Amino acid sequence: MKNRSLPAQVVSGLLLAVVTLALTACNRLYVFPANNFAGRPIPPSQILQRVLAAYTVNGAQGGLEILDGLRDIRTNIQDTIPAFTISGFSAAEPVQIINYPEQLTGYVRSFTDGTLQQINYGAEKSNGAFPSSFGFANSPSAAATTAGTRFAEAAETIGILQVSDSGATYNLNLPNVDKVAIDPGNTIILAMVRNSNSLYRVVKLAASVNPVNPPGAIDCQPLLLPVYCVVPVPGTYDRPVDASFSLDASSVYILNCGPECGGQQSSVTVLSAAALAADTPPTSSTYPSPLQNISVPNPIPVPGGVTTALSDGTTLYLAGQSLQGNGLFGGNLSLLNLANYTLQPTTYSISDGTHSRMLFADNNTLWIGSQSCANGPRAALATSGGLTQAANYNCLTRFVTGGNTVLPSWTAGTNYTIGQKVSDGTNVEYALTAGTSGGSAPTWQTGIDQGTTDGGVTWVNLGAVSPVEIVPAVTPNNKTNTNITVQYVNTNLNEMYYGDLNGICWVQNYNKVYSAYGGQIHAFSTVDDSEIDNSLITVQGTVLDVAYMDALTNSAN
Repeated sequence: MKNRSLPAQVVSGLLLAVVTLALTACNRLYVFPANNFAGRPIPPSQILQRVLAAYTVNGAQGGLEILDGLRDIRTNIQDTIPAFTISGFSAAEPVQIINYPEQLTGYVRSFTDGTLQQINYGAEKSNGAFPSSFGFANSPSAAATTAGTRFAEAAETIGILQVSDSGATYNLNLPNVDKVAIDPGNTIILAMVRNSNSLYRVVKLAASVNPVNPPGAIDCQPLLLPVYCVVPVPGTYDRPVDASFSLDASSVYILNCGPECGGQQSSVTVLSAAALAADTPPTSSTYPSPLQNISVPNPIPVPGGVTTALSDGTTLYLAGQSLQGNGLFGGNLSLLNLANYTLQPTTYSISDGTHSRMLFADNNTLWIGSQSCANGPRAALATSGGLTQAANYNCLTRFVTGGNTVLPSWTAGTNYTIGQKVSDGTNVEYALTAGTSGGSAPTWQTGIDQGTTDGGVTWVNLGAVSPVEIVPAVTPNNKTNTNITVQYVNTNLNEMYYGDLNGICWVQNYNKVYSAYGGQIHAFSTVDDSEIDNSLITVQGTVLDVAYMDALTNSAN
């Protein structure tokens, strides 16, 4: 009996070893580097390329979900965990993620109550409201320093500019304040007021038993022993709406919205950062002008409009709108040379709407997002029967910088998927059907929206190659078999228009960007702006913002 049971024991042992190896293999589906970047911990989710999505459910409940930005899934690889979330977080409308990957920290603003919750990226959990006494309901803007020591928020409905410093909170009276900005070095706090031509900064008074309010102060708090004050910034402004800080920390670019916001002239006012430091309050009502001494008149007129900006150190990219002949505001991208402060001669037509998002990404691309794009000249052209991409009124623009290659060239014997784009040497070709291209270049159709058969691929001509692409590509009013619609329709079932672009992030070095687009997650390739299948990253709710938690630097978001 004992001799006959020996083979059975061997087989059982082998089976046990196989099962053990299988289980071990399951646990090793996620492979981690020996030394993670900058000593960052392996997070509980085990995902190393995390995209954080803020969402709401009917405006009453909301949360933060973690997506795998490498694999484009919302589950684990084994599909045993249906979703990853930030534990302990809850907010009705988490509208803004202030993302600091270098510090492994983020702050999420709730529109409903104005609070900020601090998110621990390493532990993937919320540390709760931070600062604890901070926030007002329906706040349109908030800012936080990287160190988490200073915060500012605009409470427009009650006219309060709130500042928190090392746990102490100060409520400064500033009627209609709707925008705040803090520089990366934590030295400047700026505030802007709706429908105003004034700019304000926050200053901190030196500790004293008898502090003196600075000349021209709008308000100082606390009243009996003031610590912080809000004062006007001398200069010429025209509906200032935001501020952009130079990479060398020497200048501040004030973005004057102009006609788009009811003013006269859109422009950029260049200020000295040193003159705006919070710890140097003015000592007289005529303190020196903070204007930078530049080689051209300051402010610098920007006829194309400006509501958001981004600098690469040599060029300041400016997105905004200008009034068109049909009485509608159309989107433009203007390029300001920072060496001589002159605008480059070419202004590029981009998505219409109010521009509020701008981001650099792989493949020399700049991505620009806006809201309310269906009210501009592009939508009007679509309504009147326009067939070209000038009638594509979606809210995301991909711009290729510095004269770099816009799209890959067509290649023979290549497998193409639906939505991929190539250059045929003259025009943009869109893959309407998936397949393998032929052994030699086809005879390309030259007419807009016409199709070219190429082996197993059908291409559609979208027009001349340009550094500007409206994303996603659609063919308005094309009723033929070469019609292109959005690939992943949102809940509104609109096949031509995704809706507002409220958030965008760059998944660094993986040739993709994620976006909160029309209330849902949409991801795109930076190579050719083709859309990545979003069926496995769809979030159950309305997505309000996104951020790349594992970016290499804070400036990447």
